[in-house]
Amino acid sequence: MIKVLIIDDEPMQREGIMRLTPWEDFGAEVIGAAGSGMEGILLAREYRPDVLIVDIKMPGLSGLDVIARLREELEAEYIILSGYGEFEYAQQAIALGVCAYLLKPLDDEELSAAVRLAADHIRERRVHLHEANASEVIVTHLDLPEEEPVRGYLLHAVRHMEEHMAEPITVREVADELGLSVSYLHKLFARCGTSFSAYLTDCRLRRAGQMLREGDEKIYAIAAACGYQDTRYFSKIFQKHMGVKPTEYRHGKEALINSAPPS
Repeated sequence: MIKVLIIDDEPMQREGIMRLTPWEDFGAEVIGAAGSGMEGILLAREYRPDVLIVDIKMPGLSGLDVIARLREELEAEYIILSGYGEFEYAQQAIALGVCAYLLKPLDDEELSAAVRLAADHIRERRVHLHEANASEVIVTHLDLPEEEPVRGYLLHAVRHMEEHMAEPITVREVADELGLSVSYLHKLFARCGTSFSAYLTDCRLRRAGQMLREGDEKIYAIAAACGYQDTRYFSKIFQKHMGVKPTEYRHGKEALINSAPPS
C-alpha cells in the first residue's frame, strides 16, 4: 500500500484532500495529516510515507523547506500545492525534484492525476529495487512474463513467499506488500497459468522436499518450517502433490516424483 502524508496549514483544505481523493483507486492510504512544516517533518520521520502532499506557503517552515530537509531521509514523491501568486517558487520546486506542482484552488481531477503519477513512480522504484535482489529468488515452475512491471511484481511476490515460508501467508498480505489490489495480484498469477494459493503450496512442498533430502530434521519440524503446524495435514498434502509420503521421499523414492506437482 502507498502511504500518503498531507502537510497543509489550512484545515479545510487538509480535510477536503483527505475526504475527496479516491485513495483506494491508487492503492494508497493517508497515514497522517500535519498543520505545520515541523509537525510534518516529525510525522514523516515516524511513519516513512511514500508520497507527501505539501502546501508551499506555511507559517514557519515552508513546503520547500520541508522537502529540502526530508529529501535526503526519505525515498518519497512530493506533490506541491501553490497559490497563484507563488510562481516564483516553481523553479525551486523543480530543482528539488517534486513530482507535481498544483495551483490552488485545487482541481480534484488534477490532484488525482498527480497522486496516480506519484504512486506509479513509487511502484516502479519498488520493482527496480526488488529486481536488483531477484537473483536471490529461486522461481520454480512459474512462467514469468517479460513485460514490466508485471515481472517485477511477481518476483517480489515469490521472494516474499520464500522469506516468510514458516508464517501464515495470505494473498491480502502479499498484495499490500506490493501496493496492489488482491484482485490484480490474482490476475498476475493467472497470467502464469496458476493461482496464488497453488503456487504458495508448490513453494512450501518443494522447500519441504529439499529439507527432507538434505537433512535429518523431524517431520514435524520440517512441516512447521514450511508453514504447516498440523503434521498430519502436511503429510496428507505432501503425499497428494508429490506422490509419496514424506518418510518415503526421505528414504530415496525420488524416482516417483520427478515430474512437477500438479497445480
